[in-house]
Parts: sequence; C-alpha cells; structure tokens
Amino acid sequence: MDNFRILVVEDDKDINGLIAYNLRKNGFLVEQVFDGLEARKALVQEFFPIVILDIMLPGIDGFDICKDIKESIIGHKSYVIMISAKASEQDKLYAHILGADCYITKPFFVKDLISVIKEISALSTREYTVES
Repeated sequence: MDNFRILVVEDDKDINGLIAYNLRKNGFLVEQVFDGLEARKALVQEFFPIVILDIMLPGIDGFDICKDIKESIIGHKSYVIMISAKASEQDKLYAHILGADCYITKPFFVKDLISVIKEISALSTREYTVES
C-alpha cells in the first residue's frame, strides 16, 4: 500500500477528517478536498487510483466529478467510491451508470469503507496475465 494515493472529496470536515485519519492509519497517502471545484483541480494535477466522492458538494456535484473521472483518458484506472446520504435506488443506479465502482450510503462504518479500499488496492496492484 506504500504510495497508494487516495483523494477524499467530502464537504463535511468531520467526515472527511475521519476518513483521512483512518486511511493514513492504514498506510495510505491521502489528499483531502472539500468541494467539487477543488476535486476537479486535484484530479487534473494528479492521478489517484481511488477517489472517495460525496455526491452533494458545493461547486460541482459528485455525479459530475465521477463522470469527469470515468470519461478521462485514464479513468478506467481509477476506482470511484461514492459515499452519500442519498440512498434512493435511482441515485445508486445513476452513480453506477456514470461509472462509480462502489456506492456506500451514510451513515456508514469506517471499517467497512477501509475493507473495500483494501480489496480495491490489492486488486489494482496485482498483475494479471491471460493465457490462451
């Protein structure tokens, strides 16, 4: 997990801090932003293998950020984990249509989020070969 960078995009400073603290405690490098505009800027400047993304953000909402990530030239290499109080099936479906890899509704257990991230980081660092 060394040098495995994660972008946390959450406008609630307490939730953002809680997620970032626990990720760092588990060996991840974390960058924190608090609105959609900051997220877009961070994503243009640097690649993040995992983006934890709230939907209801000031500036640009999480749906648009997710769409930006997945439509980018390297978007297929980023995993997007949406976290939101929006719990309707329509919101979850829309997030997945836009390319979100995981959707977690608030309130959530941080240990469950960490488990998902550990699984994703293990999968993304593994080399696969296809034999015919």
